[in-house]
Amino acid sequence: MDRIKKIVREILTEKKKKRDRCLRIADRKFDKPSAYKSGAVVRCRKGDIWKGLKEDESLHKWFKRQGAPGKGGGWVDCNSPIRKDGKITGYKSCGRKEGEKRAKYPSCRPTPSKCKDKGKGKKWGKTK
Repeated sequence: MDRIKKIVREILTEKKKKRDRCLRIADRKFDKPSAYKSGAVVRCRKGDIWKGLKEDESLHKWFKRQGAPGKGGGWVDCNSPIRKDGKITGYKSCGRKEGEKRAKYPSCRPTPSKCKDKGKGKKWGKTK
């Protein structure tokens, strides 16, 4: 009985090991556990794939992106383009100023180039 208690105590106090780089990348690439995912992890640990893939960009850094100097920030509202001579020259910064009214709900993206990507919303954002 004492031996079982000792084993249970060891298991409960054992620190959770940090997932290695290959597992984190595989989690992003594959939705659910599969043979493809585990095979990719093995190949990554051997050094066959994902060698030059950088993982230094964190979510905090991604949200703090800044736009061009003098702009309100890097995030733009894809539903409010700035037009000049019928062409889109840019987008308003994301977020509403006090008293500002917009026709559509803001569809925020980190950079203007991401406005071309299809959105997930059915009633707002780019749907095609």
